[in-house]
Amino acid sequence: MREKSSRDLSKRAWTSIKIDRRRHLNRIIFISLCAVIALAPFFLGAVWPLAWDAVGLCVALLLIMSVVGAKDEEQIFTKYLLVPSFLFGVVVIFIIVQIMPWIPRAWDNPIWDLAVTALGRNVVGTIAADRQEALIGLFRLLSYAGIFYLAVLLCRDAARAYAAIKLVTISGSLYAVYGLVIFWSGNKTVMWFPKWAYRDDLTGTFVNRNSFATYLGLCTLAALCYLIKSFEHMRFEEYWRNRINGTIEFISARIVVIISIFALATALFLTHSRGGLVSTICGISVLAITMASNPSLKRLRRLGWIALPVAIFFIALFISGGATLNRLIGTDIDVEERLSVYRLTIQAITDYPWLGSGLNSFTFMFPIYRSPEIVKYYDLTHNDYLQNLLELGIPVALCLFTAILYLVAICMRGLRLRRRDAIFPCMGVAATFLVALHAMVDFSLQIPAVTYTYCFLLGTAVAQSWSSRQLSLERSSETDLTPPQK
Repeated sequence: MREKSSRDLSKRAWTSIKIDRRRHLNRIIFISLCAVIALAPFFLGAVWPLAWDAVGLCVALLLIMSVVGAKDEEQIFTKYLLVPSFLFGVVVIFIIVQIMPWIPRAWDNPIWDLAVTALGRNVVGTIAADRQEALIGLFRLLSYAGIFYLAVLLCRDAARAYAAIKLVTISGSLYAVYGLVIFWSGNKTVMWFPKWAYRDDLTGTFVNRNSFATYLGLCTLAALCYLIKSFEHMRFEEYWRNRINGTIEFISARIVVIISIFALATALFLTHSRGGLVSTICGISVLAITMASNPSLKRLRRLGWIALPVAIFFIALFISGGATLNRLIGTDIDVEERLSVYRLTIQAITDYPWLGSGLNSFTFMFPIYRSPEIVKYYDLTHNDYLQNLLELGIPVALCLFTAILYLVAICMRGLRLRRRDAIFPCMGVAATFLVALHAMVDFSLQIPAVTYTYCFLLGTAVAQSWSSRQLSLERSSETDLTPPQK
């Protein structure tokens, strides 16, 4: 009996040591992932090849470490991602096929025939118009998926999920304040480079104002959710005088977050991005609607505290959004070149409906279809849906869209069923709506830092779309079905 008891004690001690090591490792992974998300926008939105290469290598290392630190409960949780993982796998495999040279000759992109004519010698063709660009696009796509997956694994813990939106709030606020300082001081530089575009607009550490507006919109949503989440801990006294005193104390303790929301909104409006303004307002509206549909947030709805952070946003709009509103009101659809670009892109899609032209191939394909009415230079479609349909082909592009919609459906299910921390799935739905709407008129998701932030927030939202009780029950049921060890 003593020998058996000592064995049990040593086994428990070893198990405790393993749990502590695993927790420490997961803490390191989470801090590293947060550092990646916070620093990526610094380098011009991570548009430099060195920036996205470094992020991709860091994400790969963190994924390897996560295999060691993954708990059984987290492994059970990942089975809910089998459908989107399968669809994403189809996309990845097809992109690899686009790059491979040993495909049937009939599948080659016709642009390779032009290369043969120009060079006067045989050239090995592929489905992709440019193999190197397709490989770069695949690398970045895998980095996005890796950030999402890490967020799902690590943010099952509610404290980490709360820290995730706090991180996006703080880092986004710092970039917004930097942008405001540069804008009000003359707006002549972007980082340490002389500004060569959008000299009358606030762009922060980004080159393009629309991309920075999308990033600020995502950070604003995170800040709103961070502030609203803190309202759950507020106690309301019965007497109105005590209630007023408690409210003043509560708000004063969160004045930094309120100022951050105001700074984010002000910087967003001074970008003068019409698409960024409309998509952010719609994202906030979706956030309010999803919160109204969750039973656990009934207390906040009844007391009207959801209106406070939204009011802060619209006060900033009234103060700083005049120029953006004038641009929005003065928009003339008939003179917008983008409509002609969309029409020509649709024409190209009809020529490559099944196999596509290769990831990141729009720059090489569009000059073939360009008409004299297009005056400006376009290296991107300004519509991510059309560009994906052209580059991946209709079937595979639909697989990619469906995978994202499935993740949104998980968040929608979570916001209906969760009794605690329901603000996270609400945030996932609102953030997806924001970027999806802006993707119809611009290319912000082509900027790595924007997509890193979105995948980080969406992964956090998906991770918090199931209750711990449900996962514990499934874990216990699987344990009961496991035959006893001899």
